[in-house]
Amino acid sequence: MEAALPQLHQSPATSAHDDKAQRRTLMTEATTEIIAHEGLRALTHRAVDAHLNLPTGSTSYYFRTKDELMAGALEYLRERSVADFENAHLEAPRTVEEGMDIEHVATRIAQYLDIQLSTRPHHIKARVALALELSEREEFRGSISDALFSQSRALELFEALGSTEPAKLASGFTALIEGLAFRSLLDGNSSLVPGCRRVDVFHEAIASYLLGVGDPEPLD
Repeated sequence: MEAALPQLHQSPATSAHDDKAQRRTLMTEATTEIIAHEGLRALTHRAVDAHLNLPTGSTSYYFRTKDELMAGALEYLRERSVADFENAHLEAPRTVEEGMDIEHVATRIAQYLDIQLSTRPHHIKARVALALELSEREEFRGSISDALFSQSRALELFEALGSTEPAKLASGFTALIEGLAFRSLLDGNSSLVPGCRRVDVFHEAIASYLLGVGDPEPLD
């Protein structure tokens, strides 16, 4: 049985805007769950209403069209990824004193990706489905690219590594991260990426990419 939308109680510190933002968040989270578990074709306003035990028409009040609902889901995924990325303290390497050499960066990114797969697998599945559906539509491309791993943070990383083509390498790096995530979800706990060694496998792939484009020595 799906969780019902919680009652929202007004208080002096809670505005109508806060209530609306909370309801939109619940609806976009429900959207990712429907896409991940039932497929994009199952996504309708009525399906989101039913998922949250809401009266028919509730979701369409906040998202008038399916495009708006998908755009809202992508923005929600992007915000979650940015927050998780910041909480993981994955800043671009700057000095040796910070201990941010390439191997260390690779380990931390591998750990970050493993946590995403462990705690948010339905978000990654939803992101893949949305990317396949919307990749040819220009208005969605920016939000799709930032939904799992921040493109701007990847750019910062390769600028810090002294790359002459940081934008190109950042794009390739995010593709690598997405490929590792997708293959892990596709194969489950297979011999290719066994759960017990997932961080090690991710680290090897990420470090190889970074070492191939940066200085193998610690940054100074």
